[in-house]
Amino acid sequence: MSQQDAAWVRTLSERLLVASHKGQADHVVQLINKGAKVAVTKYGRTPLHLAAYKGHTEVARILLKAGCDLDIQDDGDQTALHRAAVVGNSDVISALVQEGCALDRQDKDGNTALHEVAWHGFSQSVKLLVKAGANILAKNKAGNTALHLACQNGHTQSCKVLLLGGARPDSRNNVGDTCLHVSARYNHVCVIRILLGAFCSVSERNQAGDTALHVAAVLNHKKTARLLLEAGTDINIRNNAGQTALDQAREHNNPEVALLLTKAPQVTTHTHHDISVTDFPWYIPITGTGCNRHVVHSETL
Repeated sequence: MSQQDAAWVRTLSERLLVASHKGQADHVVQLINKGAKVAVTKYGRTPLHLAAYKGHTEVARILLKAGCDLDIQDDGDQTALHRAAVVGNSDVISALVQEGCALDRQDKDGNTALHEVAWHGFSQSVKLLVKAGANILAKNKAGNTALHLACQNGHTQSCKVLLLGGARPDSRNNVGDTCLHVSARYNHVCVIRILLGAFCSVSERNQAGDTALHVAAVLNHKKTARLLLEAGTDINIRNNAGQTALDQAREHNNPEVALLLTKAPQVTTHTHHDISVTDFPWYIPITGTGCNRHVVHSETL
């Protein structure tokens, strides 16, 4: 190929990136027929990465038919599936899955596509990936599972889908937090009810020795504290500093939670055997045992 021909192919390929980004399906076909290379990249991203992120399903299918690499990773180690997951485009995700894309590739932060959709609360995409066989127990570099991320952001429906798919609520991240710790930290009462309905352990301790009740006491989350007490959390557990949840509530000047903990014996408690579907309307019957987050960069050309 002459230098002139090579330069022309580069020009066509660069135009293909733009057309894919804009969703110009007819133009994409024309450029490919003229010799544009579907493997062209910018910032490590192929036309398929760009089409996936923008939700251009027709363009994505054209590129796949033309032989675009399904699983090539960009400069942030994200595949086209990651890019579709960031925006929760279930049609593009479905197209990529049907073509046999790798489901569990991890980006530079260790996140899979399932982490992405769980973090953003795209429950339909979560369901799609779980049904396709994505590894529901995969952890990112912070040790978080997809369920940790869904709990952190209070995405109740995504939590339910993940639990039904076999997620373990008592899985620990790098600081020893279970999903209950995370939910208590962000005061997501509805998520806590879901986790309790899934029979999570209420007295697990993280690396600091704190239970979820300790976390609620420090942050003055009264509703969360009450719910944990009702679920039977042991109020006498001491963390690595030798403090109970009551000690921490007092230390952080949280009188309402402190009063609640002082009256803890008067709070109606349930053991796991006492919990019924009526106690937790989000109850999910499952079997088995039981935050750091990366920045999602904007798409640029």
